[in-house]
Amino acid sequence: MLELTSTDVRIDDTFAEAFDMRATALVITAPTERWALQAATTMTGFATSVIACGCEAGIDRALAPGETPDGRPGVRVLMFSVSTSELQRQVQNRVGQCVLTSPGSACYAGLDAGDES
Repeated sequence: MLELTSTDVRIDDTFAEAFDMRATALVITAPTERWALQAATTMTGFATSVIACGCEAGIDRALAPGETPDGRPGVRVLMFSVSTSELQRQVQNRVGQCVLTSPGSACYAGLDAGDES
């Protein structure tokens, strides 16, 4: 088997699949970094696969107060789903159940771009 590399990274010849996805980013803020991280962790829980979970989600990075819309500590979360309607449903459910129920938290759009469909 030939060795495949890209930008000096070896690529193993194994199985992989890809899906068309819709994506968004959210900025979650709270009075403290601990509460922002707690809300983000809760929101991204059980979002390991679009198959049976509805979305894939994860914490992108912590944000300093100067990087958030309300000047408080924050966390940027990325979410992916197979359709716009499913992504909207997942955002609504997860923000409503996991973020807005966290003490002092807020949620903002984390992308500047509009719909690219």
